[in-house]
Formats: sequence, structure tokens, C-alpha cells
Amino acid sequence: MFSYRLTLETKIIWISPSGYILFELFKKKTKEIEDFLVTVSEPVSRTKKIQEFVLTPYALYAAVTSGLYVWDILKIIIKLSKNLLPKMIYKMILNCTKFYGKVNLILYKCNYFIYIPSLFLLKFLLTDLKVSKTFPNLTWYLKRAFKFKSNKINYLNNIENKLIIETNFNTIDIEKIRKRFLELDCPLVEEYDYIHDTHVLNIKIDFSPTAYIRNYQEKSLSKIFNKGRARSGVIVLPCGAGKTIIGIIAVCIIKKISLVVCNSTVSVEQWKRQFLKWSNLKDKKIKKFITGSFEMKKNITGEIVITTYSMISFGGQRARLSASLLREIKKDEWGVTLLDEVHVVPANVFRKVLGIIKTHSKLGLTATLLREDRKVGDINFLIGPKLYETNWLDLEKFGYLATACCAEICCNMPSDYYSCYLSESISTRQVLCALNPNKAEICDFLIKYHEKRGDHVLVFSDNVFALRSYATKLKKSFIYGATGSLERMRLLKNFQSRKGQTLFISRIGDTSIDLPEANVIIQISSHYGSRRQEAQRLGRILRPKIKSKHAFFYSLVSSGTEEMFYSTKRQQFLVSQGYDFKTLTKFTGINKVNKLVFNLEEEKKTLLTQILSTETPCKRTNFT
Repeated sequence: MFSYRLTLETKIIWISPSGYILFELFKKKTKEIEDFLVTVSEPVSRTKKIQEFVLTPYALYAAVTSGLYVWDILKIIIKLSKNLLPKMIYKMILNCTKFYGKVNLILYKCNYFIYIPSLFLLKFLLTDLKVSKTFPNLTWYLKRAFKFKSNKINYLNNIENKLIIETNFNTIDIEKIRKRFLELDCPLVEEYDYIHDTHVLNIKIDFSPTAYIRNYQEKSLSKIFNKGRARSGVIVLPCGAGKTIIGIIAVCIIKKISLVVCNSTVSVEQWKRQFLKWSNLKDKKIKKFITGSFEMKKNITGEIVITTYSMISFGGQRARLSASLLREIKKDEWGVTLLDEVHVVPANVFRKVLGIIKTHSKLGLTATLLREDRKVGDINFLIGPKLYETNWLDLEKFGYLATACCAEICCNMPSDYYSCYLSESISTRQVLCALNPNKAEICDFLIKYHEKRGDHVLVFSDNVFALRSYATKLKKSFIYGATGSLERMRLLKNFQSRKGQTLFISRIGDTSIDLPEANVIIQISSHYGSRRQEAQRLGRILRPKIKSKHAFFYSLVSSGTEEMFYSTKRQQFLVSQGYDFKTLTKFTGINKVNKLVFNLEEEKKTLLTQILSTETPCKRTNFT
């Protein structure tokens, strides 16, 4: 896959004993070398001149999964490195790849089987106390290898005279087994031999012959499929880069009953529309399982089902029909499960989904593989390694994404507001920052400016009280958590169809909402220092437009407040992707515009009195 004919002139990386790699692009940019580094390591910073990567066990697992051999990895790194390869790095690469691919996890008729190729490896694993306690009867297998019978698991017909351990799914915690094997540098590989599988029912689905597949989408698909098998793992692509299409193509290749899990009902509707657009499936073949809409009949065999994480993981009392349909989803074996916005899976509430669903192949899709709670590493044993990731600026360069202009605007806070900010509670301070009158004036100015240009403007606010106050004062539509599904769809449709439309939206718009016409975002309130939220919000406007190639992202920050600290942290991911944030402390031209909101002193005092005297803002700050 990678060329080994690298001359001394291609020595353009530095590698440290801690595993960090510096890649010098200003001397000679070789796309092949960059692809190799993305395959074997995790990107840390991908700026225009120097890129930073770090070698991790998870990245090396993914590299071996993609077909690279350990000695090839070492050979290429040595040829590319300006300094001698540290011994620690040499040992790390060998240890992390020694047993990779040696142990497989197989699902057959709702039971899990662990395939181990030799008794030597089994003895090594049994030296670990956690593994031996989980499988107390494995000593029997040391005396007599379980001979594989081709008629028992008929689609793995090349495995004979090997050790197969049958587990009881009802008593064994598969998640803990996956985690422990990964900690032992012997991860359980899940590859689905969909061609020979006759147990899971086929579906008649084909991808649209008129559709055009981009080169990076083709690369990501090549990482998923290898020698007639489908790997489980994660695809990381920017918002608007076509992750949905990759998922649909994967279903079209496997051609088995499939499950799509989303994080919102709006996303469920969008996935259904995309399946109808990019495949030959009829509407009746795609079923939704969401709150208040149970479209499935008694039998869902042979269908594609689209649902939400909350719908499956909810542990409370259910309606009779809902409980019946969920039981049917649990008892079925799914050929492939598409996990949209897969970064939410490690959450304690949602990770139960993977224990409920019995699926042969899991494909996670996300634009931002980030979590502030440090649980993002759990994805490696819950789903699989990261199979493919591309650079945001590379897609922007080739016109697949809009050119983003990012600016942070510092808004001074009036003295009476700032005095209250220093003395009030945390929840009230958040409202004061969001409803800073100077911030409101600049927001109104930007909305009027971009509406005159014919742009579509999204205004984001995590604080619901501020969201309602802005939208009401400016006479604009708004969407938040309490907005009904039908009302949401109506407002989103109006936003798409009207020229110069502005829509206020809470954090529910961060992910899974497809608004291709939006090209301007104004952020007046955010969720602390979430890097993922900042990147997801920028992604709402990155889809390229016919009339304009530029997208505008404004983050309004109250000066001298905690928003300044969180804003710097939020921008870290986008800065590491090569985006530039311009900081504006003076906003010229605003004084020439008349009738901006909260421009009069009386209005400012009235607003301050309302904030301090009303308890509702403090109670609503956590709602979306």
C-alpha cells in the first residue's frame, strides 16, 4: 500500500521516545507519507506547515487491521525519521502488534464465540487472573482442543482444528472481556464474513448508479472491507463530507438486515430520506422506531430499522407496543449496525445499546472523536479501532468543504452588569454573559448584515432563557428541547426555503441536523470548554454552496468573564486542524446602524432587573 523506495531526501519526520512525531510539510509535502502517518498514529495537530502525530496502541491496532505488517511499519518509520528510532518506540510497536489479529470474536445464532489459533496463546491469556476468572472452565480446553465443525458455523469455512471457545452471552459481560483483552495487547477482532453467512437474512438493496463517490470516501470504504469481510470500527470525517453515504454504501455491500442508531428523531428522518435518495429501497422497507411513531409491524425481518440511542437504552416502563418491538430488535441478529455520532456511545446511558443489540459488524460515524470526560478511548473496545480519518483543510482545498472564516468577537460588559457578574451565583453569571447588551447589539448587527447578503444565519445558545429573549426581541423563530418534532421540522423547512432566514437554536442543533443552506453561525452561548461542540457547530455550515464558497463563524464572548477562558479551550481542536481564529476587540461600523436591540440605557436596565429578579433563567440554564 505504501512505497518503500524512500530516499534520504524524504527524511522529514522527528520522533521522540514518548511517541510524538513532527512532520515537516514546509520542506516537501508527500501525500503518501501523510497517509501513512495517519494510518499508524493519531493526529494531534495538522497545521499548514508542521503536523504533529502520536503513536498509540489503538492507532497501531488500526494500522495492522488495514493490512500493514509490523516490520513494514518499522522499515518506513526508520527511513522517514531524521533521528534514530528510540528503543522505547521499537519495543512499543513490537509489543502492541505481537498478538493483534490472533483472537477473533464471532457471533453466531445470538451466541458469541472466541476463536484462538493456538494453545500457546490460550495459555498466555490464562495467566491473566481476570480472564481466568471470567472463563473458569477453560482448563478443559488446555487438555483437548475444540475441533471446529464447518456445519456449526458455516460461513467461517476456512477455520479447522482450531480452538473455539463458546461463551454464554446471558452470563458473560462481553464489554469487560473486550476491554481486558485490549489491555493485554490482544484485542478481539470482529470481522464479518457476510458473503458466506446464510443465517442472517439478505435484503435487496443497491446503491444509486448515478451517484458519484469521492476519492476519500472510496479510501474509507477500502478500510472497512477486506477480502470479503467487513471490519468493525470508526470512520472520522468532517461535517458535510458524506459520512451518511459511506454508511449507506456499507449496507449496500453487505446486503443484510441493518440497524441505524441516531441521537435524535430529526436525524432519524434525515437518514430515512438519504436511504431513499441514494439506494433503490422503497419507503415501506425502511422502518422508524422512535417515540410516538411505531411504524413496524409484528415482523421486521428483512427491513432497515432506524432508531435512537435513547429509544433502545431507556430502562423505564414502556408502552406495550414499544416494548414488543424492542424485544424483536433484541432477539434479531443484525448484519451491520450504523452508529451515527458515535462519540456519544461511551456515555453510561448509551453504551448499554451495544450490550442489547446483537450485530456482526459495527460501523461508527463521527466528525469529532472527542469527549471531555476522557472516555473516548472506550470506543476502541466497544466498537473497534479508528479505520479512517481525513484532514479538514485538505477537503476544503479540493472544494469538498466551504472555506471557513472564524472570528472571536470580544464584547465589553456594561459596568452595572459586570458588578452583578462578580457578586451573583454561577447560573446568574451565565445568563449575564449570554445577555450582555453589547453582545446582543453585535448579534443584531451581524444578523442584519448577513440577511442583506441573502445568507442563512444560525444563532446558537445553550442558555434557553437567553435564546428565547434574543429570538423574541428580534422577532425570529427558535428551536430548543421542548419544541415538538413536527414544529421542528416545519421551522427547519422554512429556514431552508426562505432567503435571508435566521433561526435561533439550542444545543440540539449541534449534531445530526442537515442544513445545507446555512452559511453563517453566530454563537452567543456555549457549553463551557467543549471542543467537540465548537467543531460540530462549525460543521453545520461547511457544506459547499453554489453561490458562495465561504462560511462565517462568529463566537461572541463577554470580555473579562469565564467565557474568555472557555473560548480558548473550545478552539483547540479547530486550531489543531489548521483553522485560524481572528480575535476582534473593536467592532467598527456598528454605531452607524440604527435601532439595534438593547441600544437604549432604559432597555439595558430593564433587562438587568429582569435577570436578577426572575428565578426562571437560573432554573432553565441546563435545559436544551
